[in-house]
Amino acid sequence: MPLRSYCLALLCLVSALAIAADSAQWHDLRARAEQAIQADDCVALRTALTELAPLAPNNPRNIYNLAACNNRLGHPDAALSGLAALAAMGLAYNLAADADFSSLFKSGAFQAIAARMTRNRQPVTHASRAFSIAEADLIPESIAYDALTDRWFISSVRQAKIVTADGRTFAHTQWPVFALAIDSERRILWATIAAVVHCAVCSDATRDRSALLAFDLDSGAEQLRIDSPVNGLLGDMTIAANGDLYVSEGMHGAVLRLPQGANAFERLDVPGEFLSPQTPALSADGKVLYVPDYVRGIAAITLDSRQLRWLRPGAHITLTGIDGLYLDHGSFIAVQNGVTPERIVRISADLQEQTELEANWPGLGEPTHGMIIGRDFYFLANTGWDAFDQQGKKVPGVALVESSVCKLPL
Repeated sequence: MPLRSYCLALLCLVSALAIAADSAQWHDLRARAEQAIQADDCVALRTALTELAPLAPNNPRNIYNLAACNNRLGHPDAALSGLAALAAMGLAYNLAADADFSSLFKSGAFQAIAARMTRNRQPVTHASRAFSIAEADLIPESIAYDALTDRWFISSVRQAKIVTADGRTFAHTQWPVFALAIDSERRILWATIAAVVHCAVCSDATRDRSALLAFDLDSGAEQLRIDSPVNGLLGDMTIAANGDLYVSEGMHGAVLRLPQGANAFERLDVPGEFLSPQTPALSADGKVLYVPDYVRGIAAITLDSRQLRWLRPGAHITLTGIDGLYLDHGSFIAVQNGVTPERIVRISADLQEQTELEANWPGLGEPTHGMIIGRDFYFLANTGWDAFDQQGKKVPGVALVESSVCKLPL
């Protein structure tokens, strides 16, 4: 092996070992924090969350729990500081219903924080409805657009199928459909499917199985199936200009690449680094893959070296709870359905500034995925995940969920 190649290999090995050590610490601290929560041990929880903060920066759940512990342990100023940080992130909680903060209720600082959280619940919207999805209770997860035929495609988790905007069925699948991506040049519609309990029409009870399907974009015929090399759920995907696919597994944590023309995935991440990676976004030059993790934030993977680094947000920016991530002229568009309130935000490239684009209006519901076309962002609104319980059953008394695709000028 040439010396340069040997050195590069050694650097990759050192990087992988560092990532593995970092991941081991992160998982250990998360386990300690969960154990402390179960035991109602605020001293242990405070220690674990303090050590965890640099590995999952600005995680709202951790900040909230740390604030509660600080107040219970007699550190009200630290508790107020944590709550103020959450309010500055644009988040909102019903603090008055939490007894852990009862001693602060009459504090002027606490009341100012509560007032700001009330303002954070005000509606923000710049979008209009592009079209309604004809069938209710689909649990739509992803959309794709074919400019050649002017057709929209929508994936359905509930009914295990792909439909078009006019309500027609494009394809039925074995398991629920999650992510969609179109390769216009090769006339392929890619779709990820996974066995989950929310399916109303599936007879296959297999769980923890997932696959990638390729359909002829014009005929709807299935052309290729590639089963996932890892257990879990291939839930999110993006496609490069050259046809390469980048797919994330969100239940156990994995980031995969399918090179154009290949029939087997290659893994890009070190096992254990991600907890729940979501929709990846590719840099304009195709050299960096930005992967949002539902818990940790956003990681940047340099594709030629596979080196990974976690991005560090500004003090009042949280990268937690991102389901869909997209790049727009150097900034990020993020669909955050894992924070309160659920919202769509623009985050500057340096992660120091944030603009709330959509939040708190009745038709927004739980947004999931979207796509940028020209200078507009089209996204799924009111997808209805919250209308079903953890067993995939409809919550009693909840009406049919009518979803839509909305258009947001950028």
